[in-house]
Amino acid sequence: MKKRVPIVMPQMGQSVAEGTIIAWQKKVGDAVQKDDVLMEIETDKTNVEVECAATGTLVTCLKHAGDRAAAGEVIGHIEVEAAEEPAPKAHAAVPGGEAEVVSSHTQFNLVNDLPEIDRDRFSPYVMRLAMLNGVTLGELQSIRGTGRGGRISKSDLLQFLARRPVGAHTVQAALHTDAPAEEDLATLGKVVPMTSIRRTIADHMVQSIHTSAHVTMVHLVDVTHLVGLRERIKDEFERRFNAKLTYTGLLTFVTSRVLHDFPTINASVAGANLILRKDVNIGCAVALPDESLVVPVVQHADRKSFPEIAQALDRLIARSRARELTRADVENGTFTISNFGAFGSIIGTPIINQPQVAILGMGAVVKQPVVMEEQIVIRDRLYLSFSFDHRVIDGAMGGRFLNAIQKATEKLDEKTLNLETL
Repeated sequence: MKKRVPIVMPQMGQSVAEGTIIAWQKKVGDAVQKDDVLMEIETDKTNVEVECAATGTLVTCLKHAGDRAAAGEVIGHIEVEAAEEPAPKAHAAVPGGEAEVVSSHTQFNLVNDLPEIDRDRFSPYVMRLAMLNGVTLGELQSIRGTGRGGRISKSDLLQFLARRPVGAHTVQAALHTDAPAEEDLATLGKVVPMTSIRRTIADHMVQSIHTSAHVTMVHLVDVTHLVGLRERIKDEFERRFNAKLTYTGLLTFVTSRVLHDFPTINASVAGANLILRKDVNIGCAVALPDESLVVPVVQHADRKSFPEIAQALDRLIARSRARELTRADVENGTFTISNFGAFGSIIGTPIINQPQVAILGMGAVVKQPVVMEEQIVIRDRLYLSFSFDHRVIDGAMGGRFLNAIQKATEKLDEKTLNLETL
């Protein structure tokens, strides 16, 4: 006796709601073995091979190359012997990470247990639709589901949105206009569909703006000594450690140490809870040739020496540009650094990478005239932009953090970096 087992789109991370199928490695009718690679999928973070969860025959492919699917959506079926009843999942599914809930003097009403999302009641598609429309978890839980066992359907959520007493959060609703028809768009110019990565980035950025009360502070840092240090030792550093000595690496080193004194900034928001993260994992935004963006993570940056951080960054940047990042390379970030100065920008206002609560932006290093001891001198200067979630971090804490980053950066030298032998 045979039984059909569904193949579902795996959940690829906390903020990834969907993926795009690049190619199936098996075709309908093929025999498959457990752990065989079934397909390759693309998300905004990485490309991943999805493995078979059971031994049997591939009998349906409901999604094809180029199609998108929400995490948890059924995309095919494997026919197996009835005695074998594997869990309906793909091997690329990601387990949740460990977190600790602690007290804090914020307006959050912290409790001992994190709110759990009932995944039997809320499908991944419903969760994504709720996210894009700014529906809170409390609002979701208040909806009466008409599906089996009280499950909330797409129709239930759409009906809730239609009679919602507050203004809609979508861009089109804010503009009070309907989405234009494709033929109307074609009269304006060439219509180019967004890639899967660009669509997901767009959703993620809009969701961040709707979620966090963004505030940005800017400090001007004198890095004349760092420019000189880098020029003195960069060649020997690269020869010895096989890694580039970069300003991003230096700021990652500094930030990983300063965050220990500011646990609320190395935090995440989960519903009405604030989670002070145990680890310091710093993501560094990397621009790709196709104008998309990924944020690989230097895991446990606070435990790494400066050369180890430089080596990790070189490895992650190379993997990013080769489209070879793994899930482990992009998961569990607690803070993010964005170096828009690499493209000549002096000041920017970066958007927080949810569910984090802050992000540090680096501008370009520029020479400026400065008055020092009654004299005008030329100094190398760097603008640091610190965007933070004002629900969690107040202005005083944000200012103290940025001031600590500035002072620590201006004190960097060979001894601090343990590079006295270079």
